[in-house]
Amino acid sequence: MRVHKCDHRGQRRVSYEGDVLSRDGGRITLRAIWTLPTRTLPYVTLEQGDVFVETFYTDRWYNLFEIRHHHGELKGWYADITRPARMTDDDIEWDDLALDIWMAPDGTMLTLDEDEFETLIRTLPPNEAASARGAVALVRDELRRQWRRYANDWIADALTRRNWTLGTAESCTGGQIGDVITDRPGSSAYFTGGIIAYSNAIKQHLLGVNEATLRQRGAVSAECALEMAQGVRRTLSVDVGVSATGIAGPSGGSVDKPVGLTYVAVSSPLGEQVERNVWAQDRIGNKQATGDAALRLLMRHLGADLAASADVRAAPLRSI
Repeated sequence: MRVHKCDHRGQRRVSYEGDVLSRDGGRITLRAIWTLPTRTLPYVTLEQGDVFVETFYTDRWYNLFEIRHHHGELKGWYADITRPARMTDDDIEWDDLALDIWMAPDGTMLTLDEDEFETLIRTLPPNEAASARGAVALVRDELRRQWRRYANDWIADALTRRNWTLGTAESCTGGQIGDVITDRPGSSAYFTGGIIAYSNAIKQHLLGVNEATLRQRGAVSAECALEMAQGVRRTLSVDVGVSATGIAGPSGGSVDKPVGLTYVAVSSPLGEQVERNVWAQDRIGNKQATGDAALRLLMRHLGADLAASADVRAAPLRSI
């Protein structure tokens, strides 16, 4: 199938061939190979032979690309804000509306060309501008889902190789980390369980957080997060403990500890790590961001170099 990338006026700018992997109504996924010279971007290097798995829609204002090195290592995901694709039996045309979003394997998301997008969108009819703007949040959510599935596979592989078990201790996330971990079939082989330690009493009695820590440092502190991770290892007799504590909002913050302040920690035979973040989202967004931060910390802790797990395969792109 021939793919034609067009500008916002519908004028063709780039054309290339792709092999159709699946076609379902208004959705086509195809495989294309990067044949141009090496192109180094600030966030990824594209090399000859790189494999693009590209999904286009006739009813959505975006597309999604999964990019891999020719030997299979995931390089990341890329999405364009576009008009709905125009498809025939032999061709796909899509109009680039400037805004692009990149998701790296380590969970870093970048939004690209925002100024160009804002300038271009003012030239579009109001209904098109609204559709394009609305697609941005949908794309970000979908890329986060893709990354969580990849992180889940990565963590499962790292734990299984060591024959280690995992337990979670969660406060502000309310079980969200464990929920993501158990989305993966077979997670019972390494995930033992979790403790939702929402109150200080549960933190003390089930996880063994010191009363002095809670009194002097508070439940939202690096010290408390680390003691929670240590405590879940003891309580559940697991090799690795990961924890989260924070202020999800919208109330409960202070000058010293604002809404959105969270700590995630991990404890294992490899050592211990704590990470501090301050999010600026609503309550649900702060919880999700904290859960993702815990997964990222766990990945770094278990394997530092993502390239070491190149044999871990992310699942194919799914529609939302």
